Amino acid sequence: MSSRRSRIAMTLGEPAGIGPEVAAGALREGLERMEADLVLVLPAALERWWRQGLGAGLDQVALHLVAPDLALDDPSPGLPGAAHALAARLALEAMVALAARREVDAIVTGPVTKGIFDGLDPRPLGQTECVAWGLGVTEFAMMLAGPTLRVVPVTTHVALREVPALLTTGAIVRAGRVTHRALRDWYGIPAPRLAVAALNPHAGEGGRMGDEEGRVIAPAIEALRAEGLDATGPEVPDVVFHHAIRGRYDAVLCMYHDQGLAPLKTLHFDEGVNVTIGLPVPRISPDHGTAFDIAGRGVARPASFRAALDLAARLAHRGRLS
Repeated sequence: MSSRRSRIAMTLGEPAGIGPEVAAGALREGLERMEADLVLVLPAALERWWRQGLGAGLDQVALHLVAPDLALDDPSPGLPGAAHALAARLALEAMVALAARREVDAIVTGPVTKGIFDGLDPRPLGQTECVAWGLGVTEFAMMLAGPTLRVVPVTTHVALREVPALLTTGAIVRAGRVTHRALRDWYGIPAPRLAVAALNPHAGEGGRMGDEEGRVIAPAIEALRAEGLDATGPEVPDVVFHHAIRGRYDAVLCMYHDQGLAPLKTLHFDEGVNVTIGLPVPRISPDHGTAFDIAGRGVARPASFRAALDLAARLAHRGRLS
């Protein structure tokens, strides 16, 4: 391990959304006590806009300017456009390149819409997939985390009707593996305890309300246990989160997006973050979207972005010690 401080790269997300203002607010709240150096990846055309506007006085944050040939007007809050969406994607790709070269120890992504990936082939579902592909990783997952609850959806941004077909024993096993490694290596939990939620009400009631528990989920739990992981389930979904927030489990594997995000956001609406696990470096983002409807009105809260920066600093430091 070198003697340098941990280095975190960050983006603002889509410039017309709330990303720039919550990022600036989070930096003003906690920059002085952060034990890491911060690098903001920004299109060159927005340097003046940032330095003279929201970023004024944040001189400790270094700028890594990209896309020098991209012409951009200053963004208007709440009025997204194709040029600024492209700027957000180029900044993201440049930050991933820094991570791939191990020039940074963690990355924090600002909020974007899925539209920034329109026209790409293959088209990533979101920033999670874009980052993983850019780092050459095929086995990864999305962990939503707050102070007392962590959830990992096995299926993510798909229609609910598609979940049963996409839910496989292999997918659950892969999610369990990367969750175990992240909790052990990044969070410092020597023997992580994983709960695996059922898909159906009452865990299927012995097949009367669905057979996925016995046919798909239970074999995955057996496979994880055979690899030495502490995995429990299939757990009844309306009880498992109660036990997790009281310390019985370190994370809950959820079968679909809202099964995990609904309790996470109920409990940790402001301070919840999104952690991409399975990567060579941690990637964290605030657990909210672009919120174009409130951008520029001064009401967006920076708590989630602040939590993302704080967690990035802690995980980057621990990764450099391991």
